[in-house]
Amino acid sequence: MRMLWFHTRLFSRNSYFSQLLISSTLSILVLQMLVANEVVGSDTSTIWIRSAVVGMWTVCTVAAGIVGYQRFQGTLVYLVMTPSSPARTLLPLIASAATFGVLAFPLAALGGMLFGNFPEISSWPTLLVGVAALWLSCLAVTTLVASVFVLTPNAITYEGLLAVPFVLLSGVFGVPENLWIGADYFRYILPTTPAVRILLEQPQREDLAPLLLLCLGVVVVWFYLSHNAMNAALDRARFKGSLEVV
Repeated sequence: MRMLWFHTRLFSRNSYFSQLLISSTLSILVLQMLVANEVVGSDTSTIWIRSAVVGMWTVCTVAAGIVGYQRFQGTLVYLVMTPSSPARTLLPLIASAATFGVLAFPLAALGGMLFGNFPEISSWPTLLVGVAALWLSCLAVTTLVASVFVLTPNAITYEGLLAVPFVLLSGVFGVPENLWIGADYFRYILPTTPAVRILLEQPQREDLAPLLLLCLGVVVVWFYLSHNAMNAALDRARFKGSLEVV
């Protein structure tokens, strides 16, 4: 926890990450409100939640290059060549992106109030469960992304390509009614999909449990894949010498 707090503080002090959080959250909030004003009968109750999810995930995309950035700074070698498990030193680094991204929720709520769209929360416990599930889901996805993208020195170049596909597949802005049923099920390979449903639908306890269990089950799979990918990367760095860490 101390390592996570340390990396999150460093993350928050980077002006680029702070600007990314603010711009991505508030821009999609304003865009949705402009559309809602033009379309009669639009549901505005979940605008702030959708904006927060987009802002949080946009910040999480920097995890694609966050490990590689440590290589650029010259600190990756110290994180990898450590007496303890490298996963214990790298996971807090990667988790700092998802942790900082949680600030998108209060930011979106304040932005909504500023523009006259006050947040409607039917159940605070369900909302908090949804935020926790989304944080865990983003952590699982970003851990795998960081473990794979560390294999390329150009990982930072691909960060922007991760935002839109994950937002659309997670159903942040809904799912087309005529979507092929197989494609609809395919969306659930992402742990963020059930987490987003919890946040947007805020279901009752009997409907919440299946979504939460599905989310946790998919998270376990992603963490398993992340573990294997990270071990493969560390094996190349520490034993085969085919992955540069300096």
